[in-house]
Order: sequence, then C-alpha cells, then structure tokens
Amino acid sequence: MVEKGEANYPEALFARLEDSLEKAIEDGVFPGVVVAATNKTGSLRYVKAFGRSACNDTGVPLSPQSVMAFASMTKLMTCIAALQLVERGTISLDDDVGPLLPDLAQSKILTGWDKEGMPLLRERQNPITLRHLLTHTAGTGYDMTNSDLARFSACQGRHINSGETVKERFGYPLTYEPGTSFEYGCGIDWVGQLVEKLSGQDLESYMQENIWGPLGIQGITFWPAAKPDIRNNQIRMAIREPNSERVTDFTGRFLTEGVTECFGGQGAYGDMESYLEILFSLLVDDEKLLSRQTTEKLFSPQLSHSSKHSLNEYIRNHPPNAFIGIFDTESEYDWGLGGILTTQDTPSGRQKGTLIWSGKPNLFWFIDRLSGLCGVFGVQVLPPGDEKIGKMIQIFENTLYSARETRRIV
Repeated sequence: MVEKGEANYPEALFARLEDSLEKAIEDGVFPGVVVAATNKTGSLRYVKAFGRSACNDTGVPLSPQSVMAFASMTKLMTCIAALQLVERGTISLDDDVGPLLPDLAQSKILTGWDKEGMPLLRERQNPITLRHLLTHTAGTGYDMTNSDLARFSACQGRHINSGETVKERFGYPLTYEPGTSFEYGCGIDWVGQLVEKLSGQDLESYMQENIWGPLGIQGITFWPAAKPDIRNNQIRMAIREPNSERVTDFTGRFLTEGVTECFGGQGAYGDMESYLEILFSLLVDDEKLLSRQTTEKLFSPQLSHSSKHSLNEYIRNHPPNAFIGIFDTESEYDWGLGGILTTQDTPSGRQKGTLIWSGKPNLFWFIDRLSGLCGVFGVQVLPPGDEKIGKMIQIFENTLYSARETRRIV
C-alpha cells in the first residue's frame, strides 16, 4: 500500500493545481476529475476529487472511490498478468502464441482491395509472439481507428467495435507482417485470452488473486454490475461534441458494454486510488507483482528499428490529439512491455525511461522511476485526445515535477 509519509510538498503549488481544476469544471471541460499521485516515500501522496459524477450540476460529488471505466488503462494490468506467467516459466516472450490462440493464428494480412471493393488477403510469414502482442507490433489494429479495418468490418456486415467476445470483436485481418511495424490496437485483448488459457482462470479471478489481492485492492473489476459497492460509485460518461466548449452527458454505448467475457485491453472499471497502488508497486519495485528483473524489462525499450520508426512517424504526423496527454514531437519514443516509453529526458520534466499510457475517456497515467514519481488523472470524457483535457493533464504533471524540484522530494 502507498503509505502516507510526513507531508513535504509545497501547498501553494497544489493550490494552483486545484484552482485550475475547479476552473476547468466551471468552464465545462469536464464535470469532475480525480487525481492521484505519489513519490517513492509517500511524503507526496496526493489523492483528491473535484466536481460531480454527471453534467449540469447533476449527480453526486466525486470522491477518491468514484469508479470509472478504465478502457485502455486495463492494458497495464493484463501486461503484468502475462509477465507473471513468463516469470513462472509458463510461456516466454518470444514464444509463438498461435497454438494457444488459434482464432488469432488464422488471421491473414490485409494488403488492399480488388476492383469490386473486396479485401485482398495473404498468408503471414512470421509467427505472432507474446512480445509482439504486448508491444502492438503484431499487426492487430482496431477497426475503430484504422479505416481499412473499418471497411473490412463493413464488408463482413459488422458494425465497428461490435461483438460480445474478443473473437467476435477482433476477428479481422492483420495490417502488416508481425514484428515489422507498429499499430496500436487489440493485441492485449488477445493477451487476456492467453492469460486465461494458460492460467485456467478467467481474467477477473486471475487478477484478484495475483494483482489486486496482493495490493489490498477491492475497487477494480471487469463486472461492475455484479458488485454493488463498485456499481453504486460509477460515474457517468460525458462527451464534447465538435466545436462545443462544454461537455454533455454521453448516451451511447461505450466500449465493452454488453460483452460476455473479460477484455484485457479495455474492459476493467475502478477508482483512481486503487490504480495508484498498482503504479506505486512498480515505481518502488516492491516485488509484490513482478520481480525486479521483470520490472526492469517492463521499463525497457522493446521495438525493432522498423517498429520504432513507425511509432515515431505516427506521433509526428498525426494531430496533437492522436494520444492522450502531451507528447513532444521532437522527442523519440519507444514501447516498453506496458506502455509508451520515453527514450530521453523531455521538456515536460519526464525523465528517460518514463512509462506512460491512458484510457479512451481521457484518462492518463505515468511512472517516472528516475524522478521517483507516479500519477493517474481520471476523467470520463469522449472523444479521446481532448485538447482542453490534455492541458489539464499537463498542469497536473507540471505540478508534480515542480513540487519535486522545489522540495527535492523523492
């Protein structure tokens, strides 16, 4: 557990952060937000909620126990689960997962379209490995972000991002030969299936026994409807329509609503304080989740030259909202075994080796082991990559790094 040490951070800095968050709520940037951060010693342990659980002053005040859809923040937990199985010798990072995931193994590579508008497919030559799936280099994209996969789904008479199971939802072709490029996608949902196959447990049971339980976490689940304590704390999703200054309540279907199995890449729900416990365990290397050797791999660059080039070209050539949070396009990035990885110190204060990722409703987390900081920023606003929220995330990060520099907290 994150132990709260003697308070040692400059209150004026955090007062300015709180003023900024309160002003953002007044301006309709989001109806509410929960921020949580700590350093290695716990002297900087900051967990605070602002605003309400729905728009237009409806809903209830948020608390540190307010529950949010994690979306892709689920991925880090599934990566940890897979690496635990690697530690136990159940599988290796470079094993071919085809025999264990036959539905994925039969995927062909989409190369284009014929004159009738039908997909052109070819057999893949390379195996799909666990490392490929963990680092988004297997060719497993998303039809909600890749126009060719969206077109393929339409050809199959299927709506984008639909299906009750991983097989149904992600049963489309690969977009390139495994190991040769980078495309963010559904690979870690397939890793969730792999963990279930190898462990003989569903992902909820596995994580309860091997991740949440060891950290004393009770506020995370894949099935909030079945857990009243979690369900009753869940906040509403909001959306900012194009050219709108203020968010409104979202009334559509969100990601994994209606699914019948655990989606390891996007299906968990929980509170930010619980998620901070996971980040803290990795920050201090307490070996409650992973050995020090495996944690080092989690924070180590994993991409081949061609895959790294693809990742950085994507960051440079896509609009600022391609990712959640602020990413300096002049910096180089790699991918660890749990998120995007800085390969050098950045102007924002992130040190080399900082691990970062996010969740579709503009959630964001980071672990900076050299600076001794980790944090999570929790909101529920669509679409992802909201520029206004990105600025708030930047203020949150800047406050933490400024506090560290002001008092040299570690």
